Amino acid sequence: MPHVLFQLLPAAIIIGMLCVLLRCKTGSSSDLNTYLLSDAQAGFLVCPGCEFENFTRFSYCNLCGERLIDKTNDASAKEQQTETPIHARKLRTQQIRVRKRKEWMRKVGVDGNLFWFRGNDNSTISSTMRSVSAAQSPGFVLQYTTEYAKNAPPEEGGVEMVEPGVIQMDDGVTMTLVPSTEATPARFPVGETLPFSAEHMDEIITLSATDFPSKYAHFVVSTAALLVPADVAFIKLSIHRDQLLEESVDHVGCIKEKNIHSYMRINFMDESGVDAGGIHREWFMLVNELLVNPTLQLFTCCNNSDQSYYLNPAAKYDLGADNLTYYYATGRLIGRALLEGCTWGFHLALPLLKTILGIPVTFSDLEYLDPEAYRSMVWLMENNGVDDLGLDFSVMESRGGELVQVELIPNGSNITVTDANKHTYLKRKFEYLLFESVSDQLFMLLKGIYEVIPQELLLLFDAEELDYLLCGTQEIDVDDWKANTVCSTNLKWTSVLEWFWEVVAEMPNEYRRRLLQFATGSSRVPLSGFAGLTSYDGRLCPFTLKSTSSCRMKYISSHACFNRLDIPTYRSKKELKTFLYATLETELTGFTTA
Repeated sequence: MPHVLFQLLPAAIIIGMLCVLLRCKTGSSSDLNTYLLSDAQAGFLVCPGCEFENFTRFSYCNLCGERLIDKTNDASAKEQQTETPIHARKLRTQQIRVRKRKEWMRKVGVDGNLFWFRGNDNSTISSTMRSVSAAQSPGFVLQYTTEYAKNAPPEEGGVEMVEPGVIQMDDGVTMTLVPSTEATPARFPVGETLPFSAEHMDEIITLSATDFPSKYAHFVVSTAALLVPADVAFIKLSIHRDQLLEESVDHVGCIKEKNIHSYMRINFMDESGVDAGGIHREWFMLVNELLVNPTLQLFTCCNNSDQSYYLNPAAKYDLGADNLTYYYATGRLIGRALLEGCTWGFHLALPLLKTILGIPVTFSDLEYLDPEAYRSMVWLMENNGVDDLGLDFSVMESRGGELVQVELIPNGSNITVTDANKHTYLKRKFEYLLFESVSDQLFMLLKGIYEVIPQELLLLFDAEELDYLLCGTQEIDVDDWKANTVCSTNLKWTSVLEWFWEVVAEMPNEYRRRLLQFATGSSRVPLSGFAGLTSYDGRLCPFTLKSTSSCRMKYISSHACFNRLDIPTYRSKKELKTFLYATLETELTGFTTA
């Protein structure tokens, strides 16, 4: 009977949330949220590879790419019988990573207290790298402690405004790494322990163990309740394109915390566009691109295989006093992406995702930050004769274009690494590479995120789910796109419409992403699929195709604020393809249509 009750729990949660939403949320985003809740109520398909619960509309797992099997579908079930079982296949690196996502879980003990439970991390799965046992790779939780100035309100603790747009760290902030066996799971890296009763925390833990669609539905309802409707209040940011990142960082960093949940509207100076959603999406995309621009060096691509990014230790020397302002604003933007359901433009490295969620980080996670350093450190761990390598307790770091020696312990440059002390060396190097080298920047990034998104909501997800929440999937399902498109009456049942979808189906995925960006201002599909496309204020705004006369214009035009394309009445499929590709091969920025 308990098992049956657990199976019924997600549906009960969804129905309850739907009732609350319909009763309490009358704002502009209620249609979208109602759709998302019904989507979650439709059930899920469990991936046979990583056990992630996918929305039923998907054919492949959104985390690991494994083909999904719908056991209620006879054809799908027959295909499963002919495929090689997952345990008999060599898994891809991404599949190996995703299968470890439940390694750390918050549990409630018999005494009613929370503790970190380390479950099966699937370390026996074959990998291109040598695995490290749990005993060799204990977990550590990052915690910042802030001693507030006597007259400083708590919300301002840890930072100091020295001039408009420039933020500095308070001397009272200290960073520590707490062993998972001693850490409090109800505490995140920044802030105090969450003041929840044992009963409330048990409810959260239970919800976190349910399927992803149910957790996502809860998250959507909760964030919708935080957003201030645009007709009540909104923030208008006026930006010059040639100073887009600098001005965006200054503006976002200066928003008062009490206003951080208000809708944003973007105004590009000296341009006629009016932001009804498309300009905001374009602005958000451009800021994301600039944040990982190699010339800025704010983030570095630390793993080419999965194109994930981590904070750049050299930024504090390259950007000077401004660097903390950049990270603080970036944290707020990450929070806004979660709040509004916007797609974040680049993947965060796994250790950073775990740190945001307050999950223990282990030595093995270094593989996803610096694979080369990880390989060499594993070799040191497993082999003798380290004395002959000439290593000492220091690392070399680039600062302002120069290599500087950083000591891992006092007088470390004069202490040789030996077989006797190598484990201390490896521990100190791990701590420095992941945390100490970016301590101030990481604090500001986390502070910015937590000011927007309540930490309680982050308790629901693991690191891979957070990555999916932020970045969605880059693959574009043409069938889903087509099924959720509205057409003007003069375009329905025409050859032009048929040609358009044939051309889209034949496109490489990169060109589909360009087309989506051209039409909506964003190159990624929301987690809710094409049925969940919205305008700036969260209202459902379906993708729309409208026919126009080809006498005036040969090119397809977009109204990104309304997710609409105007298509001329082309005479052939070849002509349509020629003009569409010509449009997609230009730089897709700038909106002049409301």
